[in-house]
Amino acid sequence: MDKRIEHNYSGYGSLSESDFERLSSFIYTHFGIHLTEKKHYLLQTRLVKRLRALQISSYAEYADYVLKSGINGDEAFEMIDVVSTNKTDFFREKAHFEYLSETLIPQWSGQKLKAWSAGCSSGQEAYSLCMILQQEKSKGSISDYEVHGNDISAGILEKATRAVYPFKEVTNIPYEFRKKYLLRSKQKEEPQIRIVPNLRTKAQFHRINLLDEIYPLAKDFQLIFCRNTLIYFDSPTKKKIVTHLCSHLAMGGYLVIGFSESLLDMDMKAMHMSLIKPTIYQKI
Repeated sequence: MDKRIEHNYSGYGSLSESDFERLSSFIYTHFGIHLTEKKHYLLQTRLVKRLRALQISSYAEYADYVLKSGINGDEAFEMIDVVSTNKTDFFREKAHFEYLSETLIPQWSGQKLKAWSAGCSSGQEAYSLCMILQQEKSKGSISDYEVHGNDISAGILEKATRAVYPFKEVTNIPYEFRKKYLLRSKQKEEPQIRIVPNLRTKAQFHRINLLDEIYPLAKDFQLIFCRNTLIYFDSPTKKKIVTHLCSHLAMGGYLVIGFSESLLDMDMKAMHMSLIKPTIYQKI
């Protein structure tokens, strides 16, 4: 008999050890996210939304449904959407954006710049890049730019494409950028903002799993932000993803990771990457 965790959540019973193992193995195999036993209760509570939506009465029935549908079924992506944190903000870890403006962009004077927000979630990072690059284009520092973003969730990418966010999220956006690049709704209750059309057209979003063998994007990016995404992967998976991302950088391009992440366990020299400063690597 399966050992079950003590909590019984919302009438659906408990997620058994065997069902947790089935689902966590599926998630690791297809999405690279490693759920340890410590995440058992987290997975149980996060999946309540899916059991309710599908009118499924038990976790065992849900596990059967997901595994039968497989990676080509819609439910695999619905599941990973509720399991993933999708935490993001405009100008998160602003030191990276300051370094981009003050140090990196002068290196690309007069050029067209291509940037990629890998694991973009609902698009705040991608649009933060757009704001900076649009500003630099207006000043004549660069000739043009395009920003790409990817995520595995169709729902979250739809949010990124719509570019509508709660007004409370403007806190970290510089005041000058708020005036130029945001539209505010007229509703007083739960006010929202939307990114202006000329920035929305500069951002392209793609449904890409970072575990995919081929990324349908060119290999000429000067800048790839992959921040606060690698923390979800174990070392072998992280190495595979970083190697793949670096292959999409142009010579002299930069990979930027999050302040809570580290690549010290990887041979970056073998990928022709040099540490410029903490969390920033250059392809040489």
